[in-house]
Amino acid sequence: MVVTTFDQYKVTNGTVRWKAAEEFGEAQELGCVGTLGLETELKTVTKTCEGDEVMSVDIPTRVNGTLVLHMPVPVFRKAFGLSNDGLTSGVYSYGTNSRPSNGIVAFDVEDLFGELKKKIAFPNLTFSGGLNWQIENGGEEIAMIETSFKALKDDNSQFYYEGFDTEITEADVKTKWNKEFTPELVKATAIAGQSVVD
Repeated sequence: MVVTTFDQYKVTNGTVRWKAAEEFGEAQELGCVGTLGLETELKTVTKTCEGDEVMSVDIPTRVNGTLVLHMPVPVFRKAFGLSNDGLTSGVYSYGTNSRPSNGIVAFDVEDLFGELKKKIAFPNLTFSGGLNWQIENGGEEIAMIETSFKALKDDNSQFYYEGFDTEITEADVKTKWNKEFTPELVKATAIAGQSVVD
């Protein structure tokens, strides 16, 4: 079934696989997501002829995003680079030596009734913007953490992947998306002498 209308309503099942050296670790739950927002950063290339602009092409250079969520403590510390180095047991610090982490981040997006689902992934995501939260004494809702991120290109020059459950035909892709996503997982392969169709 080809999806022609999708009313995005809920983002859920967020996972992160941290990158260490050239390997990715086990998937960890990212937390309870409140909002996810994206905006593409573009480079504009133009052509002028006799002083008039005759061509203009916008080329994506990266995707910037914001994420508001409740994050598990170990994921929060890893994301922002809090460290226990040189400190007594149980104490972590954030300072000039702190570096944000990067990895593969994946989510499920659902429509209002949870009937239609889309899988999304950022293959080279880096948390950015530093620590940012607000605590309200006597508030009626537990405060969420707000963070920025940069979705940079992967080895295939892609920033972002998506696919609807109803359109993804390979079972492996569906079952491994959130826990084992890599760009290799979603590459087309030739089957029994058939050519790969993009």
